[in-house]
Amino acid sequence: MRPDPTSPAQWTAALLIGAAAILLLYNTLPVALAYPRAGTTALVLFSLFAVPFWWLRRRFADRLALPAAAPVLGLLWGATVAVMTSLFGSRALHGLMATAWGPTWAERWSPVLAAPVVEEVVKTAGVVLVVAIAWGRVHGVLDGIVLGAFCGVGFQIVEGYAFAMSSTVLNRAGDVVEPVIAVFIVRGVLAGLWSHAVFTAIAGAGVAYAATRRTARSVWVSAGALAAVIALHALWNSPLLRDGLGLGALGVLAGVMLKGLPAVLIVWWLVRWAQREEGYVPGKTLAMVSGEAEGPARTPNPAEPEGA
Repeated sequence: MRPDPTSPAQWTAALLIGAAAILLLYNTLPVALAYPRAGTTALVLFSLFAVPFWWLRRRFADRLALPAAAPVLGLLWGATVAVMTSLFGSRALHGLMATAWGPTWAERWSPVLAAPVVEEVVKTAGVVLVVAIAWGRVHGVLDGIVLGAFCGVGFQIVEGYAFAMSSTVLNRAGDVVEPVIAVFIVRGVLAGLWSHAVFTAIAGAGVAYAATRRTARSVWVSAGALAAVIALHALWNSPLLRDGLGLGALGVLAGVMLKGLPAVLIVWWLVRWAQREEGYVPGKTLAMVSGEAEGPARTPNPAEPEGA
């Protein structure tokens, strides 16, 4: 996946990621400079989200056709465009709900009805854009799972960082790491496994399925995957089981698992299905053994100008 000045998809990605990165820095840099110790700790801790998914990519390298730059581009989209669009989009929907049904109702239900729609649609749009850039390099559903996971990881890292820094500021104890660690335990350890990376992995599987099958049915499957992810995200954000049914810490933990585990199980099933149905990338296993791995030949992208 090389830079191509004639590719509309590449230009779109570059401009949107660049603009969103500027907005992100404008909103986060002042606090990071004011609390350098807390900011560095938060960035390091939440960046650990990427480690298991990078391992996943290496684990299934012989079944993936996407170039190495594709997950990186997905991560950048999630960390910039998806975060900033979701920030402004969710605020706008929250305001509309507050106007229509009152501030109290909006405060309770906006995370359930607004945030999942905005966030999942924007993250999935990033997966679609990267697939368009790497057209012809998608072997199957597993490519979409990995790409979607990286897009979600980018979102998850920045969101976790933002919550940690907000907690540090509100703590009013100066540049300390205790609030950061507390947020990481809640959002990283308890909620990290079934968060944005897992949700977008499911949507990414749907995008890859449509990109490789190219039938009307596959498009509906992709749309269904996105709808399912929005529903799973809404369930996760809902107040359902949030108090653990009054059973204390164990009840809260059980509630977290009951709401989050379905998404993890779906990804596990999709990975198993892809391994069984799609197999290895033709010619890649032998090339990897010989140390001369090359991606499959690029097929023309009908969305790009001829010669792109």
